[in-house]
Amino acid sequence: MMNRIATVTAAAMVAASALAQSGEVIYSPVRSIKDQGISLKGWGSGTMSETDEVAYEGVNSLRFSTRHYFQGGLLTLGNAVDLTKSSSDKNNLLQIVFRSGDGGATSGRPGAGGLGGPSGAGAAGAGSGSGGGLPGAGGKGGGGTPGGQAGGRPGGIPGGPQGGRPGGVPGGAMGGQSGGGSTATPLAFRNLRLVVTTTDGKKSEAYIPVTTNSNGVRGWRMAAVPLQGIAGFDRTNKQIKEIAFSADGVSTVYVGEVKVVNDATPIRGEIAARLRNATPRKQGINLANGDEVDFIGTGMGGSSVLKYTWDFDEADGVDSDAEGQVVKRKFRKSGTYTVTLTISDYFGLKEPYKTTMKVTVN
Repeated sequence: MMNRIATVTAAAMVAASALAQSGEVIYSPVRSIKDQGISLKGWGSGTMSETDEVAYEGVNSLRFSTRHYFQGGLLTLGNAVDLTKSSSDKNNLLQIVFRSGDGGATSGRPGAGGLGGPSGAGAAGAGSGSGGGLPGAGGKGGGGTPGGQAGGRPGGIPGGPQGGRPGGVPGGAMGGQSGGGSTATPLAFRNLRLVVTTTDGKKSEAYIPVTTNSNGVRGWRMAAVPLQGIAGFDRTNKQIKEIAFSADGVSTVYVGEVKVVNDATPIRGEIAARLRNATPRKQGINLANGDEVDFIGTGMGGSSVLKYTWDFDEADGVDSDAEGQVVKRKFRKSGTYTVTLTISDYFGLKEPYKTTMKVTVN
């Protein structure tokens, strides 16, 4: 047990050492928005303001309300932040520290808490506005997803150059972050949307899945997108003037910090298997024919958004039989199976990590 704790602690220290601030800060929590030359407003029927209700550091944070991708908050910088140099490094990410206010925010900084564990498993065997705000340069695309460069919802936030939101969130929803109990409030949304406006008037955008990150701190979560993963950012002058924030669910969101970090943390992880709500096993598992088992993936990758894919029988080739941080599986034939978990960077800029577990079915 002590060896296990030492291993996890060492991995966390390695991850922390590989994560460094690049130097470009969009919003700092230790200074007021007035001191930083930042102005805030809502767009659509959303709102955004500075608040002292909760704080990641210092005494203030930003609070915005959202119902969907086309309303939220708009942060405008008095002095543009130039990310020309930073965007040339694939390891540089735009990181947002945030928390949900939907469970009732408390005054002051949240108390310390451990990292949380994944919630219930996914489906068995599954492979998985109104006026105001920004000018409507873009908006809804086909099928109700966010728009591309053409079309738009009047008075809504512009749709960026991306043709629509990504096809689903990697992994399943989690009750907290991976590894023990958590103070993080369960989220009412699965993706954050950012629309970035640069001083040349061009817009770029990113959709950031937020349900599989494993680095919650005192109830705050971290979501990040590689600068090279922001759709359309490479065609701008890279001098950020405004960022619009929204999400795909009805929620109040607190933003604790926005900055560029350099994250070369390699992806690592492990598999656990749980039978009928028993204690998860990490050294392989024996099953009776027809038993249903939960496979649980736990990954670490710094600030990267992680994606979990599973193959349940190495003998027929390793491909994707299911996707999610927690999945269910029934083995209907006796034999020995090698289950492979692949943990990858959602934006594809880091090397994936693979780990296996032996399953014996009698």
